[in-house]
Amino acid sequence: MRPARLQSLITFIRLFKEQNPAAVKEDVQAAIEAQFAVVKQRSVYLLEDGALRVSESNVGSFSNVVLSLSTLQKYDHVPVVVVVVRPDGVGFLLANSTFLKRVSHSSHRLAVDNVKGSFLGHDILREFDGIANRPENIEALFSLHQDVTWEENLIRLVESTTAIAPTGRRFEPTEEQVTCVMAAPDLASRTLSSTAYGEIETRLTRSVEARAAEILQAARIENVNLRGNTIERIITEAGNLHGLSDLHFELGGGLELIVDVKTKLLHLASSPKLYNIDRALRFLASGGGLFSLLLVGIDTRSGFVRPRLVSIFDRVVVSATRIQFHWAGRASRGVTQLTGDVARCFQDDFRPEIAIEESRVLLKSFLDLTA
Repeated sequence: MRPARLQSLITFIRLFKEQNPAAVKEDVQAAIEAQFAVVKQRSVYLLEDGALRVSESNVGSFSNVVLSLSTLQKYDHVPVVVVVVRPDGVGFLLANSTFLKRVSHSSHRLAVDNVKGSFLGHDILREFDGIANRPENIEALFSLHQDVTWEENLIRLVESTTAIAPTGRRFEPTEEQVTCVMAAPDLASRTLSSTAYGEIETRLTRSVEARAAEILQAARIENVNLRGNTIERIITEAGNLHGLSDLHFELGGGLELIVDVKTKLLHLASSPKLYNIDRALRFLASGGGLFSLLLVGIDTRSGFVRPRLVSIFDRVVVSATRIQFHWAGRASRGVTQLTGDVARCFQDDFRPEIAIEESRVLLKSFLDLTA
């Protein structure tokens, strides 16, 4: 999403404040309403490509109440920008749920099934994933936000806001289980060339290719979560499970293969969320499991659709995997995120390769994570 109208409004507000240094919140709102075709729903201005809330701060810190969490939920699918009108200028912050640290105001009854409370100005992150929360970074930040569901952010906000017990349980492996986890890359390497694995790869490839037209149509959906879920349903012919994997296969000899479907629009920059680390470790600790990704590369402009079945220990995948704590609860080791360029996987001469030593280093970093 390129929020052109929203950016035009931000540029207008900046210029208006420069030309009218004494302007306060009410003046800025009046100027917006006079110059832009916006729809105002209580305290929120709506555009085709975003939502905007005008706030005011007469001191250094921004501690005002911004919005209720239930109001934010209505607009969380588009960029939500808070305008902070100060005596000496005007500032802007992207305030979607991904960029909130907690809910501060009247939130004692907040629960996953009871969306209560409001967030304050200082609850909004000033930086996320190394990216400053500034207007010029709205597109990049919102792209990261689209990779997370409202439900995932709500769980995190409930945990960070209240004193409830954390959801889920951190996996604490035994020595034997640690041995199995560390042996997982070798197991993947040995199985990669097996007949059973190759047959599954062929079956999945043909399935995706047969549904290429449907996948291309779904790939034009703008909302990242809706797009990914729709393509996943097309490929799996099932509902979205939101577990560790989407598909399960028996390889024989007591081995099982789980496959997580991940789509990659090759003409867009994105960093999709991969897997929950505790869940992955628990699965690998069984000693008889392989975990692969069905990466589906798509380019809607050329009609390109190409599936690749690759292990989570593939050299390209490992080099692109990083740990992300923001989307995880207090009792979790976090989740992984695919931040690097995996376009190499979709080239004609690509050959899967397990990076055994690099994967062991990654797994050890997972095991060493502390709460």
